[in-house]
Amino acid sequence: MTLRPRFPSVRALTGAALLFAGMIAAPLTPARAADCPDAEALHAAGVTLTRNTPKMAQAYRYENGTLTSYRVDDPELGRPPKRERYDHPLAVSLQEMDGRSFALLYDDDPARLDQLPQLGNWRTPVSLKVDGETKDRGTISYAYRGTGSVQIGACRYDVWQVVERIAMGKLRTAFLKEFSPKAGLVLRVTKLDPETGKAQSQVAFDRIETRQK
Repeated sequence: MTLRPRFPSVRALTGAALLFAGMIAAPLTPARAADCPDAEALHAAGVTLTRNTPKMAQAYRYENGTLTSYRVDDPELGRPPKRERYDHPLAVSLQEMDGRSFALLYDDDPARLDQLPQLGNWRTPVSLKVDGETKDRGTISYAYRGTGSVQIGACRYDVWQVVERIAMGKLRTAFLKEFSPKAGLVLRVTKLDPETGKAQSQVAFDRIETRQK
């Protein structure tokens, strides 16, 4: 789900950054050089992914049984800190940023995505709610494109390559998501032209670490 946020206020940035701080900014015991976290870490202290240029940090963990992430970008980019929840690591269900919420409600259970290599494709109707009010209806689909690998620092993960497409009113989006069952996370996302499939931009990371209690 790609939505254009408003320019963040100082208050929104401060509040979200404080929410994020418990996972990103607190003093920590440095992770071991060979520490390549797996999905079990998400149920404990969590996992942090960081990018050097432009600077960005995203922390993941399960909260009350739901995978949740907190993201902070370089302040110079003018992007508000963002909190996301997932019905499945491939399927964002809620974004909260700059005091607003954007929810995708799936008619069918995204847990079916666990069988995507066997299914090949999975599709469901979805509703978009903005600040609790239903704004639109559409469909979201996931197509399995095979396997690959993602290298993050010293850690290498085997991944599923999955193309996600959203069609909702005039909105058309497409993303290549590279999901690691071992890590329990999408480790790289490439935005695609929804018509041609050509890569337009990418979110990739330079480090992955287990959070230390």
